[in-house]
Order: sequence, then structure tokens, then C-alpha cells
Amino acid sequence: MKNLQAGGFLFVGGAIIMTTTQFGKVVPMIGAACALLGVGMLIYYLFSNDGKY
Repeated sequence: MKNLQAGGFLFVGGAIIMTTTQFGKVVPMIGAACALLGVGMLIYYLFSNDGKY
């Protein structure tokens, strides 16, 4: 359950950070990386056996 929550927070937080435009181009790229990592964790947890291999 912790992995599911962490993936959700990464995805939502990264998506929010990705929408910021006042800090240049580096911060939205970091947000995009966080969102991609979070979505990857969510998909992995969805198709794994309760987070196990």
C-alpha cells in the first residue's frame, strides 16, 4: 500500500510542478520526470501481485 501511495503522490505532485512556468524550463522538466516515475510506479503496482514480483 505504501508503494501505491508513493506513486500517487509522485504523479500528482509531478503534474502540479510540471504546470509551473515562472521558474524557467528546469523545474517543469523535473516535474515531468517525477510524474513519469509516479505513473510507472502506479502501473507496476497495478500489474504486479500486490507489489511483489
